[in-house]
Amino acid sequence: MTALPDGADGPALQRAWELAYLDPPQARAFAVEALEVSAAGSLAAAWASWHIGLADVRASSLATARSSIQRARAGFQCHGSPRGLALCDEVDAIAARREGDTAACRALHDAIDQGPDPSYTDFDRFLAHNSRAITAKLMGEPERALSHFYDALQAAEACGWDGPRITAVGNLGGFHHDLFNLEDARTLSEQALTEAREAGARAMVTNSAANLIVIHHASGRPDDAMAMAKFLLEHPDEQLPGALERVALPIALAHLVNGAIDDADALLAGGARAQVADGDGRAFWAWLNARCLMTRGAHATARQIAEQMLQTCARTELPYDQMELLRAAADACEAVGDLAMALAHTKRAQALYQDLVGQGARARYRALQASHEFARVERQLDVAQRFRAEAETDRRRLVDLNRALEAKVAETQLLHAQLREQVLRDPLTGLHNRRYLFEVGPGLLELARRQRQPLCVTLLDLDHFKTLNDTFGHAAGDAVLTRFAEILQMHLRRSDVLCRYGGEEFVVVMPDVDADTAAQTMERVLQEFHAERVDFRRKRLPPCAFSAGVAAFPLHGDRLEHLLGRADKALYAAKEAGRARVEHARHSGFATLT
Repeated sequence: MTALPDGADGPALQRAWELAYLDPPQARAFAVEALEVSAAGSLAAAWASWHIGLADVRASSLATARSSIQRARAGFQCHGSPRGLALCDEVDAIAARREGDTAACRALHDAIDQGPDPSYTDFDRFLAHNSRAITAKLMGEPERALSHFYDALQAAEACGWDGPRITAVGNLGGFHHDLFNLEDARTLSEQALTEAREAGARAMVTNSAANLIVIHHASGRPDDAMAMAKFLLEHPDEQLPGALERVALPIALAHLVNGAIDDADALLAGGARAQVADGDGRAFWAWLNARCLMTRGAHATARQIAEQMLQTCARTELPYDQMELLRAAADACEAVGDLAMALAHTKRAQALYQDLVGQGARARYRALQASHEFARVERQLDVAQRFRAEAETDRRRLVDLNRALEAKVAETQLLHAQLREQVLRDPLTGLHNRRYLFEVGPGLLELARRQRQPLCVTLLDLDHFKTLNDTFGHAAGDAVLTRFAEILQMHLRRSDVLCRYGGEEFVVVMPDVDADTAAQTMERVLQEFHAERVDFRRKRLPPCAFSAGVAAFPLHGDRLEHLLGRADKALYAAKEAGRARVEHARHSGFATLT
């Protein structure tokens, strides 16, 4: 539990400390009460002024915040309080960031960190790490931001007050969404929302629910997004005054993806707005507005809004919003017939998506490590080992800590394995990906060579897939890809390796199978896939088919690259011959099994 500083232990100041991150308006009210009963020039008056400044800067009342911090700084200088002076600098750094001057904010952080030790408490460490995390996030430094967010969580837990812990959990959940780690983002945000409602943390109730709207949208769960929006609209009593205006854009998103276009337009009419410290919200507003316009057929206007925003998009705009803005621009360009520009926007959006997927994997790895918890267990174990002989209570504590450490090591090993599996899986279909193919393929070929057994590589490509995407949209294409993957899995053996090779291409490696058998299997898959009717958004999509090329080891090659190349040529021949067929690769002149 955080100890209060000397001269700041009155009941009103005690409540101000406890409520600083739980309910800032109430914390400010208690600080004003403490200031009124404190002697002029006293240390208690300085701390009361500091709390007023902290509450005001978090509410974006920058002028009054700076005035209160100046009074607090004067008091701390008179009493020689390095901790108080450092915390005044921390509030000034937050004010600079609120004004958009992240460079000045970073300079203040560096000066504090490089200066004399201010003897921070756990609460102070939480405030400092939380502020540095947000600054690093806005400056495009995700790894640094993530490290500070976890340090803030550790300090908040040590502090023992609800406000810092709930804020740390909620901020960490929101940042994991920024990094496209949707699983941890949803878990942390739901935890923050539950705890915020129980503790009455009104600011975090709004922030967590708003974060969950965007997380549910990114996860393809529009009903859950609308449920969160309705919660915000139906529970204003659990939020700070004016909170709904700050989260109008997430609420508009929920209405948009559920077809309530008029309601979305009304919410967007207020212009670009964002939650505190999350950029200016212009890209978010632009892609939402463009999507609304496109639903009304105003594709040219939607394109103009999206492309104008792309030209002026600030560095502080989140990559996820930039990606959605590019996708909206691509769809608008396609609708007005500018296919070249649509392709250019799509390529940029895909590049951002790949970056986000990579960031998400790294963030997931960082979350699964739980390194701060692991380090804390290790430190406690070391302390217990040094004093093991002093008392029987310490001996029992050491046994417990050893068990905790063993469990954490086992958990970490399991999480490493889970992360590796995640990296080698295609997130849409759940199949293995190209990287997995090139990891296991050479080993399967070597095993076939040693055992003198055949092996086949089949390359499949969905026919007319671009036309399907252009006609029904990419979400419909994703539904077809997912169903095709399910059909493939039903027809293949567990020993076969099935991978999504890229786009609408798939690769199947079939050990101990000759070319004729492999082709027969693919013919059965083709028949069933062609007979399948995929339903999408209450519409039945037209029948689909694929073309395939089959190459056999060692007849067509003795390396995975050779076999893929021969299968690709056979696939091309199938396309040339009219599609919806399976072709054998031609003889390459390679030797038979030896």
